[in-house]
This record gives sequence, C-alpha cells and structure tokens, in this order.
Amino acid sequence: MRQSDENTLSLYRMAIRGVDSALPYKWSALLQMGVSTLVLIPFSHEEGHRSILTYNDIGSVSRPFFNKHGAAYVQGVTDATLAGLRDGNLPQFLRMHTAGPESDYATLLRENSLMTFGHESPRILWLEYLMRKVSLVAYFSYGLFNAKMGIKEEADELRRDIVGHDVYGAVRHIHRPEADYQRYVDYGDLTSSERKYVKRVGLLSLLNLADPTLFTKFGFTLRNGDRVNFSLGYAMTPFGDFIDQNFWWQARRFDAHFYVREYGNRERWFPALGATFSDIRLGNRFIVTASLHGWQQPENLSFTATTGRFGGSMEAICKFRLDRNVSSGLGVSADLGMVAKTEGFLLEYMSMERHIGLRFGTSLWF
Repeated sequence: MRQSDENTLSLYRMAIRGVDSALPYKWSALLQMGVSTLVLIPFSHEEGHRSILTYNDIGSVSRPFFNKHGAAYVQGVTDATLAGLRDGNLPQFLRMHTAGPESDYATLLRENSLMTFGHESPRILWLEYLMRKVSLVAYFSYGLFNAKMGIKEEADELRRDIVGHDVYGAVRHIHRPEADYQRYVDYGDLTSSERKYVKRVGLLSLLNLADPTLFTKFGFTLRNGDRVNFSLGYAMTPFGDFIDQNFWWQARRFDAHFYVREYGNRERWFPALGATFSDIRLGNRFIVTASLHGWQQPENLSFTATTGRFGGSMEAICKFRLDRNVSSGLGVSADLGMVAKTEGFLLEYMSMERHIGLRFGTSLWF
C-alpha cells in the first residue's frame, strides 16, 4: 500500500508540474480537479483495497474507473474465497474493507507534509488535497443521512466489487462476523446498533475538517524561523477506528511529523503516539529518515476486547545521492532501510503480525 501511495502521488506531482508550466493556472486547476477526482483518488483507493488481497495471496483485478453506478471496483474474487478470508483471518478481512479509506488518509498526511515543509508547491498539490479530503469525509459521512446505495449484486460473482460500500460492509462484519456472508451491505441491512456505529463514524470523520491546510494555511512561522502546522484526523481500522492529533515542525536540520492517537473499538479507547524525522542530512550525500511508533491496541485486534496490548515499530531508511549536484534537488538516490514492528496495526503496513524487514530501492529526486 505504501509503495502504491508514494508512486501514484509522485507521478501525479510530476505530471501536474508539466501541465502547470504549459497552461494558464485556471486551466491547470480544472485539469487538477478532474484528474484527482476521476483518476488519482479512485486508483489509489482501489489499490489500497487490492493490496490486502495481494498480501493474503488472493488474486484480484482493479477497475479504478467509475461505472454506471458511480463506483470503482476491485473484482475477480469469489464469495467462497472472501468468506474463507473472513472465517480464517477476520482482522485482514475487515482491513480489506477499510484499506481504501486508510490509503486516502495516509496520502493526505503525506501531502500535508509536502506542502507544510515546502517540498511541493500548493499550486500543484492543494486542489488534490482538497478533493481527497472532501471525498474521504463524504464517504465516511454517508450513513449520517440514512443513505442507501441501491446497487444490486452482479449475476457473475467475479464481476462484483470485493466490498461494496466500505463503511457499511466493515460495520456489519465487525458486529456480526459469524452471520451468513453478504458481500454488498446496504443501510437497510444494518441492525440498530450497527446504524448507531455508522453514525459514530460519520460524526467523528468531521474531525478531518479541523485542518488549517484545508483552508490554505500552510503552516505558521515562529520567531526563530521554524515552521509548524497541525491538524485533526479520523479513519477506520480493522478493529474499529482512531482519532489523530497531528503536528508538523520544520527546523533547520530536519522535518518532523508527530502524532498523538486514540485507537477505539466497541468497548474503549487505547493510546498511541509516533514521530517521523525526515531529511536529516549526514554529510553531503546521505539523507536519513527515521520513524518511531508506540501504541496500545485491543488484544488480538478485537472489536470487543476490553484489555489492550502494548506494541511499537521502528524504521530507518538511508538515501545516498548518486548525483554530485545535490543542491539542485534533481537526481537519483540508492535507498536502504530496515523496519521492525510488533503485533499491531500501522498505517500502510501490510503485516499486522511481528515483522522485521529490509527495504532496497531507488528514488528519483525532482
């Protein structure tokens, strides 16, 4: 998921930079809004869903273009396969539903960092940020209006979307994991307690609007020249949801993103926090990014657990610039990183088990 989010956003930025340099801004802005709404958001959103299936060795096909129902699909999976995932690994099955909004939320955090730290011009990225933020809040808020999707399941199960409505499906399955399997869940299929939870999701999602960047305030400059910014946030998880308090701090030697988070299930809230320090320069060519996360999450990632388990994650990646003219910003780097995490859910990380891994790759700097 993280690889898809990073790559699609980078391609979008490169393309819009070219468009913006060739067209007057009013035409560039219209194109940005169209590409964001019709191409980028559905593509990254559906890839978020599909990444969970891929991680669980389930093949699928992404069709990230709106059909006659106004929906983009991931398809090519039988009911029996999806029911088997639910019965064999409920957290992964539930994450399959919430992974699309998860990808949207993680992309919003990445875009906010880029604009706050001055790594991307708001002229290039703010309209995409606006469209994605509005899209996320609107999707989460759908149940506040008792809205019904009204989409009938296709006769060929391989042509059906894997989840239907993300929120309705996640809420139904998290409340009744042993009920008869149902792929497309509409508002009328929910029980009274499930409808109440859907409204909780919709109301808490409005926290995403508490964001200065959404209103074109891209940080606040302190007397010493440092820049800071903040936002609130909300998204769903495989065991419920979470609320974020995000803080950005740009100092002379590094850029930092901090968050305080409250994970929630049906029974209680669990504390979490984390920090990412990026663009730490070691000498002329080495650039380091390091992250540290700590959390308490419900036992077994359960919606009904009353006790929590502490865990955390550490990650570091070092990028070596291969080009000599580092100050120009253009070039290529060779990247080497390592991540170690305990059991638990972490944004954009596929494994919810203990995991130690290495990362190799290259980055294009532009």
